[in-house]
Amino acid sequence: MVKLSAIICTYNREKYLPIALDALINQKGTVKGDFEIVIINNNSTDKTEEISLSYQKKYTEITFVYATESKQGLSHARNKGIEVSNGELLAFLDDDAFADENYIKDVLDYFELNKHIKAVGGRILLHFETQKPAWYTNYLGSLLGYFNPWEEPRLFNKKQYPRGSNMVYKSELFKKYGVFNPELGRIGAGMLGSEEKEMFQRIYSGNEAIYYLPKAVIYHMVPVERTLTPFLRRQSVGVGKSERIRILTTKVGFTKKIIEEIIKWKVSFFLFLFYMFTFRPAKGNMLIRFRYWVFLGLRGKE
Repeated sequence: MVKLSAIICTYNREKYLPIALDALINQKGTVKGDFEIVIINNNSTDKTEEISLSYQKKYTEITFVYATESKQGLSHARNKGIEVSNGELLAFLDDDAFADENYIKDVLDYFELNKHIKAVGGRILLHFETQKPAWYTNYLGSLLGYFNPWEEPRLFNKKQYPRGSNMVYKSELFKKYGVFNPELGRIGAGMLGSEEKEMFQRIYSGNEAIYYLPKAVIYHMVPVERTLTPFLRRQSVGVGKSERIRILTTKVGFTKKIIEEIIKWKVSFFLFLFYMFTFRPAKGNMLIRFRYWVFLGLRGKE
């Protein structure tokens, strides 16, 4: 059996897909048969299929699995990836991100040494195509995919979870807890999310061990358009809408969520004052705008 399936669900990312595939092809410390590359084409209208099949033809020493998913949405595509993969471990990677050259070796070594672990999430660093915007802080980096909470491996508690660009599951988890909720997650150009959070909540209900592995590094591409206000607003509203759907799905009370938001507003306000007093208004202003946009999404507004 293949040790690991590296699953890339893709939708109209012909510019970045070769970068993601090249990073997997050039992994160090692995041997033939250790892993396969699984590409799920979710109704792309660009050259995604042509690119995928060309890699499959060129790199015959690596097992490629290419499949299409006609139901639009990242959760549908990920579920197709689960269906067609052959690995004991399923690693979900973004189509606009690329893995560190030791990524697969580090993941396989960690699972081999820690048999009780059922899933891991790794570090996600940002690769800006242009200079970092003036508003950027690590507090808002998650809007662009940033995830770098700790320096050492550690157990996630039940309020923490890996992020979608860099998460690896033992395949048995999906048989035990089900697959991704298709009501959540990106659909086309939409900005819904929270499907990973909802999935991990189900896994946590079984008291499974999920760890953070900082050595497993993914670099997320950040084009200039993702640093501009229109994208940030849509992304932030999508965060709020996703949380609204997740709460309704899991029957968690709105009271608890309101308390969480009040706390986040207070923290954002103090950070806003800090950035203002240190003459960095762009950072403070964006923090407040982000919280407001999330609030709109929670209310079901645009």
